[in-house]
Amino acid sequence: MAQAVSTLRELCLECAFAPPPTRSAGQPVRIDKGELTQESFWQTLQQCLKPGDIVLVDQGTAAFGAAALSLPDGAEVVVQPLWGSIGYSLPAAFGAQTACPDRRVILIIGDGAAQLTIQEMGSMLRDGQAPVILLLNNDGYTVERAIHGAAQRYNDIASWNWTQIPPALNAAQQAECWRVTQAIQLAEVLERLARAPTTSVI
Repeated sequence: MAQAVSTLRELCLECAFAPPPTRSAGQPVRIDKGELTQESFWQTLQQCLKPGDIVLVDQGTAAFGAAALSLPDGAEVVVQPLWGSIGYSLPAAFGAQTACPDRRVILIIGDGAAQLTIQEMGSMLRDGQAPVILLLNNDGYTVERAIHGAAQRYNDIASWNWTQIPPALNAAQQAECWRVTQAIQLAEVLERLARAPTTSVI
């Protein structure tokens, strides 16, 4: 048995992926002005990442965008692209923050995925966690629209008032909520949260 375990370990080391590229902390911050687009969202987030961050991303546009992030030292991205289980990342963020309470957890999730598992935010609030939840509100299943038809009604979702969800999930502990439509607004909120972490939904 020891030989089998040793051989398996060696094979795993040979097949292991290289760690993601890192960047120096001293790179200049450049935030685009104007409306928040996919490109400016990821550029803004890139500039706000810190060493040791745990970034959880859901399926779809979040996973595609996160693939291009250059991570600072000790930062990690957690994603499960193989099974396509939308909504996975929200309870996974709760687990990551529970396991690593001293690290900043950033969750990037689409509105459709969040509607499947949003109730776990109640556990985050109950436990006093301080994740940064970036909710990409694109009014439906964007990737499914691209694959299975932009006009298909089953790719539409109910329109929620996202800033009112945290109070409904935990009356005792509240989150701070923002609606941002410009890259500079996103940068300002992320900078504020870097100084004073709290459960937040953006």
